[in-house]
Amino acid sequence: MDTTDSAYGDKLVRLDTFDTAVAVDPSAEDDAKRRFMTLILQTAHRNNGNIGHVLRATNTSGEVFAVKLLKDNAILSGQAPDRSAEQAAAHLANTAALFEEYRHLCTVSHLRGFPRVYGYGSCEDDPLILMEWVEGTSLKQALPLLPHDASGGLTTQMVAAVGNAVLRALLMTQGLVNPVVHRDLSPANIMFRTTSRTLEQQIVDCSFDPCLIDMGSATMALGDDTITRRADIWRFATPAYAAPEMLTQDIEGIAALRRSPAIDVYALSSILYQLYSGRKPFDVESTGAAATGSFYLIKTKTKPAPLEPRCSDDEALVQIIMKGISVEQRDRPTEQQMLEVLSAYLTDAESEGREGAGSDTAIDIDSGTHLKVDVAGERAREILEQARHDAMTRRRFIIGGVVAAVAGLGVIGAATHGFGIPDYLDGIRSSLDDYTWDQLQEISLKIKATETRSEAREIARRYHLLDADGHIPYPCTKRVTLTNGLQVGAQLVGIRHDELLDGTGKAGLTFMFDAGIAERNAAAEPPSAGWADCELREWLNGDGLKLLPNELRALIKGVKKVSNNVGAANSASCLSELPATLWLPAMVELCGTQPPDSFTEGYHYLADIYNGEGREYQLFRELKVSPYSTNETMVRQWKGKDTCWWERTVSPDTSESEGTLYMNRVGHDGDVFTYATPAEKPSKLTCVIPGFCI
Repeated sequence: MDTTDSAYGDKLVRLDTFDTAVAVDPSAEDDAKRRFMTLILQTAHRNNGNIGHVLRATNTSGEVFAVKLLKDNAILSGQAPDRSAEQAAAHLANTAALFEEYRHLCTVSHLRGFPRVYGYGSCEDDPLILMEWVEGTSLKQALPLLPHDASGGLTTQMVAAVGNAVLRALLMTQGLVNPVVHRDLSPANIMFRTTSRTLEQQIVDCSFDPCLIDMGSATMALGDDTITRRADIWRFATPAYAAPEMLTQDIEGIAALRRSPAIDVYALSSILYQLYSGRKPFDVESTGAAATGSFYLIKTKTKPAPLEPRCSDDEALVQIIMKGISVEQRDRPTEQQMLEVLSAYLTDAESEGREGAGSDTAIDIDSGTHLKVDVAGERAREILEQARHDAMTRRRFIIGGVVAAVAGLGVIGAATHGFGIPDYLDGIRSSLDDYTWDQLQEISLKIKATETRSEAREIARRYHLLDADGHIPYPCTKRVTLTNGLQVGAQLVGIRHDELLDGTGKAGLTFMFDAGIAERNAAAEPPSAGWADCELREWLNGDGLKLLPNELRALIKGVKKVSNNVGAANSASCLSELPATLWLPAMVELCGTQPPDSFTEGYHYLADIYNGEGREYQLFRELKVSPYSTNETMVRQWKGKDTCWWERTVSPDTSESEGTLYMNRVGHDGDVFTYATPAEKPSKLTCVIPGFCI
């Protein structure tokens, strides 16, 4: 809750120490000091949490940050608190908890849906976290502004939109080596960013830009909850929304239960229950539970009031919400299962081509017409294939002194496991975003010079471009600011994969952007042939390339790309090589090969054509991208909304039946197969998300 304390004015502070969340080049140390170590705390902008305050702050250049401090700090009061032995012990425990929160923030800082973190420091012996100040409105504040039904709850579509937005943010963490569980979802901790779109625009679009804040109760899904177990710091959560296992300490297997994503499913389901009905599932505030400490008993021994669907169409929504607030974790749906149900309530014009066969409205005839129904439904990927070792890969560079010691508490030493100063002499950095493009080119050349894939993978692993298991970290991008002002991420997708145009071997590193760089048709007029005749191809190698910053554009290597350059065809003879700098992915490069018998009789030739355009990139193989279902990991956005994006793969059967060139696209739901559209269609501009090699 925002509070204003007139006892304090704006306060200028200089940090004693500060460790950046990502590595800083030694030559940039002075700039980092100026940017982060002198701050003006705006105490009138203060949010209060369980153990700390979050204050708005600016640096000497006017850049805005958020600073999280412990409540019993000396920074604001100007004098060291006089703590009893018990208070001193609590302060040490809270210090450990704050550092643990910092670790979790570092893990998700690069993900859409979470605040960015800049570093951890100290001032007057008090620890603090420096992070992004999120401009926006909390769900709690926005609730009166959202469209309501006559029953008093939000409209069904609005409930689904809020749930959809939060679930997409939560699912982003599932691609991490060690996924993060938030554990304190509540309307106050769900922010809607308003920097790109106003709240009113998001309501109209029925598409929200969420940011999940307050990671003080978060934990890793794998591991043994080191800080919690060693320092006896038991995290609790907002009682009205918390799962029962977050409201007790003494049930069997509690440590494992508290690491489950099912905790977030319960909390979100409780929120959606309130949004749909206008009331919370358990009215803990009026039951006397606060006085008796019986929140856990209320949620395990009593049942919430039944949630009645307002119409028959709402039954699936109501059922998934009620399953989400089941007492036992095994009875709750997964986040992915919830997302699939909620997504069905969000209409989009693009979905007409999948569901409108009986509609009077004209729709696109797509390449999925000839896909066998009996192979549909394969899931995009398992959320976790195996338990991997918990490793903090981010490294820090100490620019103001050593991190503040926490006397008498050995857990801080354990908590910093995985940190260390990078070996700058060898050019090794902790993650992709820590390298310059010149450094990445040097690594790429080393990989290119190898003779085997195992040698190439070993080099990539040494430079932290692959994890210990040889997998490409996902999502993990290098931030790129385009010349048109858009900011996108470049995600590594392949190692030693693409054939160089000059015939000297394979490019060491292949990247794809994680968001659109433009929105265009594939052609202005119906092309006479296939991909070779599309104006979009020329644009990619001309004006599209000019959108990239100079330091990247100068390093991109031309490669050979195979595509259907005929259009309507019934054999692989339509395929040929073309030179490319920026290029669109082919379907096979995203989802792998498809067997001929996956297509109906008479269309087996589609497998020969599609499979002949290349081979699947390592990242998408590891993500188990499927041609037979939607794929959460393939969902991309344009201006804050899920969008379709171009492939270079022609739909030859539809091109023949319709008499004009149809190009395949990845759908707004991540389906890589069923969203073909005319190349020149003017009413549906499609997003351009290219790849490149260095």
